[in-house]
Amino acid sequence: MNSFLDKIKFYSAHIIFTLICINDSIFINTWIAPGPIINIKYILVFYFSFFDKGRFSITFLFFIGLIFDSLQGMPFGMTTICFILLSKLASYLKQRRTQANFQNEFIAFAISLLITQIVSVIILSNFSQIPFEYLLLAINIIVSLIFYPVIRTLLKLFYYY
Repeated sequence: MNSFLDKIKFYSAHIIFTLICINDSIFINTWIAPGPIINIKYILVFYFSFFDKGRFSITFLFFIGLIFDSLQGMPFGMTTICFILLSKLASYLKQRRTQANFQNEFIAFAISLLITQIVSVIILSNFSQIPFEYLLLAINIIVSLIFYPVIRTLLKLFYYY
């Protein structure tokens, strides 16, 4: 019975992540992103790459990124590159950390999110004609950083207790 519950807990992260990506793309396509959006998908990729390396495989991130891009109408592969980059940055920063505390983890998330967003802007500006608002990007990053501790705490409660 314990093994069955562990499988449900393991695959629930995949299902939640997929539904969040689909919901985000529907929201963005319907209302053209009228306000700040929390990057829950980036928080999930970072969290599970930082704490549970085997949770989201590169193949899973690749296909979910392609699905998200096709639903959102973005350059094909942009989200895939961002997901994989964020996953690799989180894995690298976890190996390089010396102390396991929240402050170091939060700084690692901020750096990873900033690098990922810069790559996203570079891809959008070079391969797409979609207008891009830098103020919305800045608000998006700030809101994601504000909500990271809350989402992290909820994930720790559900997946590790």
